[in-house]
Amino acid sequence: MKIDVETVSAVQKKVAIELPWERVKEELDLAYKGLAKRAKVKGFRVGHVPRAVLEKFYRGTVESEVVNRLLDESFREAVEKEDLFPIDTPRVSQVTGIAANEPLKFTATVAVKPEVKIERYKAIEVKKKVRKVTDDEVARELEALRQKATVIEAVADRTTAQKGDLAIVDFFGFVDGESFKGGKGINYTIELGGGQMIPGFEDQLVGLEIGAEKKFSLRFPEGEGPEEVRGKDVDWKVELKELKRKLVPALDDEFAKDLGEYDTLDELREGVRKNLGTREDAKAKRLLREAAVEALVDANPVEVPPVMVERQLDYLLTDVMRIVQSQKDAAMFDAVKRIRIENQERARRQVAGMLILEAVCRQENLDVTEQELEGRLNDIARENRMNAKQVRAQLKKEGRLDAVRYDMRQDKALDLVVANASVTEEVVEGEDHDQDHDHPPRP
Repeated sequence: MKIDVETVSAVQKKVAIELPWERVKEELDLAYKGLAKRAKVKGFRVGHVPRAVLEKFYRGTVESEVVNRLLDESFREAVEKEDLFPIDTPRVSQVTGIAANEPLKFTATVAVKPEVKIERYKAIEVKKKVRKVTDDEVARELEALRQKATVIEAVADRTTAQKGDLAIVDFFGFVDGESFKGGKGINYTIELGGGQMIPGFEDQLVGLEIGAEKKFSLRFPEGEGPEEVRGKDVDWKVELKELKRKLVPALDDEFAKDLGEYDTLDELREGVRKNLGTREDAKAKRLLREAAVEALVDANPVEVPPVMVERQLDYLLTDVMRIVQSQKDAAMFDAVKRIRIENQERARRQVAGMLILEAVCRQENLDVTEQELEGRLNDIARENRMNAKQVRAQLKKEGRLDAVRYDMRQDKALDLVVANASVTEEVVEGEDHDQDHDHPPRP
């Protein structure tokens, strides 16, 4: 077999392959031999049909199958022999077809990963955004803890509804004597003064006795609710069935002790600040890694295969496409097309980052040991409440075990880049310095 590889570009190769007639003939003989065992031709017993008769009736089919099989087999052999890394199905052309005593020739054009060699991946300059936790954040977190510890109990010392109560009611609304969607609630809980109902509704319930029924009319707000009730007078009938109240604990030392980890409110406050600080530190480290990838891409221009960009866009829009396909809305499909165009550069940079980190792995001889892989599988197992053997078996069955190794190698390469980077800390203000970040590129 003769192989000639032509470099069309950094991301495309043209492979010319020539197979000798002897190999083609051998495949033809095997094909007709197999066909002879099962072919049914009138006048002949199965298994005793002469080759000449088989060629008369089946020549086109047999030769087509043989050519397709030889194209597939020889291309795979060429890929292995020439150390090619195809990333898409080859485009086959110039197939000569089968002719006695003549070689079979064809050309396959295929997209490949570029051979990336980089120099600028150490001492790259990146900024680490640092933000201190504010007193307001601590206060909000403490309030959230209080609300989480809220206890709800029945009101036993009175029967009249007051502002702040949780009123359990049955309500019915009518417009021009007709009910409407959303205008009915059975055993519905309303916090009086909470603003969950239309303006004026909750005020009508203040002073109502348990077991009592009240009728009133309120105009439904414009732009809210079903179309048939917007801006119209609605007649309501409400029965108060039960009253409950929220018991929110005081923010004091006793509250801190009840949480089981602190003796005083001050200790709780500092614990909350520390936890928030840990979260901020993790966020800062994540953003630093993302900034390092961006710096790598800026410092190392890489030609990215278009097919890899399209696959990355598919990955980025996986959830969106699932929704669009379920709704089958033409307008949404058009919107997705626009989103793909708008995100072309984002996807290209993500793939470039992936290719650069692969190059770092090669140049630094970074790999994943079985022990490291086992540790990662143990982490996945704990996260999914499985054992590591089950995780390994499932990933292997789904063909995703190599993807886990790949991600770990990428992480190792990025760890090395960050460890050798020239990092400048930048103090940022505000409640949250996070931002939308890219999905990790996929192989």
